[in-house]
Amino acid sequence: MHLAIRSLVVALFCLPCLCAAAPPIGTFTIVDGDAIVIRGAQKFAAAEGLPVNADDIVHTADATRIARVELADGSALDLGPASRVWLRPRLPELRLAQLPDLYLAEGWVKVTTPAARKLALASPRAELADLAGVAVARVADNGSFLFMEVGSAQLVERRHGQVQHSRRLKEGEAFDRRDGDAGAVISRPAPDMIDTMPRSFADSLPLRAARFEGSKVEPESPPQAVGYHDVASWINAEQALRPAFVQRFAARAGDPSFRAPLIAELRSHPEWTRVLFPEQVVRKRPAPATVIAARPRTSRSRRRRCRRALRSATLSPCAARAATPTASRCGPGKLASAERDKESSS
Repeated sequence: MHLAIRSLVVALFCLPCLCAAAPPIGTFTIVDGDAIVIRGAQKFAAAEGLPVNADDIVHTADATRIARVELADGSALDLGPASRVWLRPRLPELRLAQLPDLYLAEGWVKVTTPAARKLALASPRAELADLAGVAVARVADNGSFLFMEVGSAQLVERRHGQVQHSRRLKEGEAFDRRDGDAGAVISRPAPDMIDTMPRSFADSLPLRAARFEGSKVEPESPPQAVGYHDVASWINAEQALRPAFVQRFAARAGDPSFRAPLIAELRSHPEWTRVLFPEQVVRKRPAPATVIAARPRTSRSRRRRCRRALRSATLSPCAARAATPTASRCGPGKLASAERDKESSS
């Protein structure tokens, strides 16, 4: 028994190691500006040639021109300035038409797929499934923008996590949703969107992953634990995403510098109550089992005497009610009454 428990503990300890040993899904091939990778609960600077894993989060700075991730299947993801992207996210509670290859929380991204590959892009208000070709997406506080430059994709509009509309977004068309409006598909992007689009997206950049094959690139500086403000936008993200980050960053809640703002903004992420204040969580107690008392048993001889007396007696209304041979209806008092009825009738 102790050996089995010890083996289970060892297996649980080894599980993160096994996950870390999973093959990378891609590589940073262009980093023009500052970009941060959040892996697990640690962060480090991105660099060209650095491998990218599933579940990695990438943040670019305001002045970053472009950060490109080339996936193992030949797809390319170009991140613009001030962008936040979650790569191959684990989203068990978010209902999507297709498992996403990336989740764009904020900023700009350009997706380019090879001929035989279809990707899926998710965002807070809309998603592109079966994406084949070249697409540009932007997410901001006041709206969403999706543009099919080449090819087509299935556009799925979501509101509060629920699917509202779905239609095919064809080449040259764009979906534009602003200031809480329902959004609309237009035949070409609006001029202001073209003007604000990162200039690096206008160029068709060649793939560069082959240059880094066989090279082992490590982060320039050792990874550091994430601070609350590094990941606050994810902790306070849409409701379907938040449980994943409770599990991911729960160990950081022991750090006072992380815990204090987490408590201050608890209304934005109530899922953290169980981690921060486990003593306040009221657990439902199981209802007490209902005990049914057994009915008293009557001896066989007593039941036989009762039946003989009832057969021989004249059935009066009282005797008719006493016809059931149980201890509650045929006791000593009713036997005596039946005998008196018999004597009076004779």
